[in-house]
Amino acid sequence: MRGRRFRASTIADLGADQPRRRVALPLAVGAALALVLAACGGDDNGNGNGDDGGDDNGAATDDNGNGNGDEVDTALPVILGTTDTVTNVDPAGAYDKPSWNVVYNTYQRLLAVPLGETDPQPDAAESCDWEDDTTFVCVVRQGQMFADDTELTAENVVHSIERNLNIQHESNGWALLSGIESVEARDEYTVAFSLESADAVFPYILTTGAAAIVPMSYPADELQPNDQAFGSGPYQIEAFDTTQQIRLGVNENYAGDKQVNNSGVVIQFYQQPSALKQAIEEGEVMIAYRSLAVTDIADLQERGADRGVQVVTGEGTEINYMVLQTGREPLEDLAIRQAIAQVIDRETIAESVYRGTVSPLYGPVPEGVAGHVPSYLDRYGEPDVDEATRLLDDAGIDTPVSFDLWWMPDRYGEEIGDMYGEIQRQLEDTGLFDVNLEQLSWAQYSTTFSDGSMDAFDLGWFPDHPDPSNYITGFYHSDEDTNFLNNGFANDEMDDLINTILTDTDQDARVAAVERASEIVAEEVPVIQLWQRDQIAAIRDGVTGVEETLDPSFIFYYNVVSGVAD
Repeated sequence: MRGRRFRASTIADLGADQPRRRVALPLAVGAALALVLAACGGDDNGNGNGDDGGDDNGAATDDNGNGNGDEVDTALPVILGTTDTVTNVDPAGAYDKPSWNVVYNTYQRLLAVPLGETDPQPDAAESCDWEDDTTFVCVVRQGQMFADDTELTAENVVHSIERNLNIQHESNGWALLSGIESVEARDEYTVAFSLESADAVFPYILTTGAAAIVPMSYPADELQPNDQAFGSGPYQIEAFDTTQQIRLGVNENYAGDKQVNNSGVVIQFYQQPSALKQAIEEGEVMIAYRSLAVTDIADLQERGADRGVQVVTGEGTEINYMVLQTGREPLEDLAIRQAIAQVIDRETIAESVYRGTVSPLYGPVPEGVAGHVPSYLDRYGEPDVDEATRLLDDAGIDTPVSFDLWWMPDRYGEEIGDMYGEIQRQLEDTGLFDVNLEQLSWAQYSTTFSDGSMDAFDLGWFPDHPDPSNYITGFYHSDEDTNFLNNGFANDEMDDLINTILTDTDQDARVAAVERASEIVAEEVPVIQLWQRDQIAAIRDGVTGVEETLDPSFIFYYNVVSGVAD
C-alpha cells in the first residue's frame, strides 16, 4: 500500500500489495502513609504532612488549606502499592513490564494502542504512512513538549531509536527494533524508517516501550540515570528509589490527548504480598496492583467491603507455560512430550492452586488475541492416563520416565511452587513419570534456562503488544537468534508460517497462519501452556478508573485513575 495514510484500523490496511518476505524480528511505607494523610486531611500548618510550608505532593486544597474540603480545585495524588520491581526507566535499558509501565506514563511514542482497543493509533505522531514495502514514514505532531521545555521533533525520534540500538542493553528490548535498517529525519517533523524487509507488525513495534521518545539530552552511548529521566508524557519523575517508592508529578508541558485525572502518582514498593494486602486494608495505599496472593484476593473478595476495599478485574493476556527441552534426553522423544501433555490437568491447577484467579490455557495464543485456538484441548481432550500409557507403549518407552523440572520462587507469584507440586503429583500418580523438582532464584534462572541444561522449566510472558506474533515468533522459530527459549525445537513449516505472520498484510492469512502454528505446537509439544491470568487489583472505596485501564495491553495508565482512600 503506497502513499496511503496509516489509520491503524487493521493489519490488512498496512499495505495489501507488499510482498511476502522473511523478516528477522527477535523478539517506604511511612512516606506513603504520609501521602494518604495529606490526601485525607491537613494539620494545623495547613498542609498534610506537618512540614512548614505547602504540601509538595500536589494534593488539592480547599479554602482552609487542606486536602479534604468540600470544594476541590484539582485532583488528588494516587498511591499505588506493588510487589513488582522496577529496573530502568530509560527506554534503552528496560524490557520488563513494571519498568515499561513507568515508561508508558512518562514518555510518548509515535503510536500507541488506546485503552480497550487492539490497533495502533497516533500518539506523538500526527499520521503514519507506508511509503513503500519497507519504508514507514511518520509526521510528528507539532507542539509536543518534553518536561525540560524542549519540543519533540523528528530528531528526537532518530536519537531515541539509534541510541537504543547502539547501547544494546542486556535487558534486550533493543531487539524489538532490530528490523530497522536506518531511521532519518527528512525535515523537522518527518521521520522515515527503512526496514530490512517487509514487516506487517512494525506499527505495533512503535507502540512498545522500546520505541519511547527521549530528549536530545539523553547520552547516545549510556543510560540516563533513573532519577534524572523525563519525557513528554503525562508524568515526570520527582523521586526514584525502588526500595521504597517512585514519585511521579504531572508534567505541565504534556500536550498529548490523555486527560490526567489526578495530581500525581506514588508507586510504593512492598517485599511480600501479605504486606501489600495489609497496606490496602489500612488505607496506606489506594490501589494494590501486582501481586496479591490468591488467598489474599479470596479474602478481600469475601470480606474486603467491611474494610473499605473492593477487588476489580480486567481482561489479561499474561500467560504461564512449561518449556520442554526437545534437544536432549529424555524429552527429545516426541511420545514422552505428548504423554506429558495428555496428563496435565489445567482445570485442577486453575481451581485448586489459583482459586479461579487464572484460566486454563490450551494453546500458544491466549483468549482475547486474534488467532486463539485451544489446540491442546482439540488434540488431547481431557487428561487421560490410559492414552498417555498407550503413547509410551507404542513408542517402546520404558517407564517411569525421569526428568528434572525447574521453577523459580521469586518471579511469578508464590503459587508457582504449589503449581509445580501439583504438576509433579499429576505426572507421578500415573506411574509413568518420575519428576525431580528443582528451583533457582530469578537472578540465576534468567541466565540458565536458555543454555540447554534444564530438561523442563517454567516461564511466564507478558505481551509486548497485542498482536498474535508476540506469542509465536520468539517461542517457535528455528533461528537461535530469534527463539529465546533455545529448547532445540525446529520445524520448517513453522518457520514458513512465522514468515507469513510477520510479513503478510492480509489479516485473514495471518490469523490462519497463527491457528496452524498453534496446531503444530500441540502436535510437537515444545511448550505446554498452563494458564492465562486476568488482571486483578484491590482498590479503596472512592477510587475510580482502575477497571478502565485493566485491559489486554497490560499498560496501567495512571492518568485515568482518580479518587481518595477513605
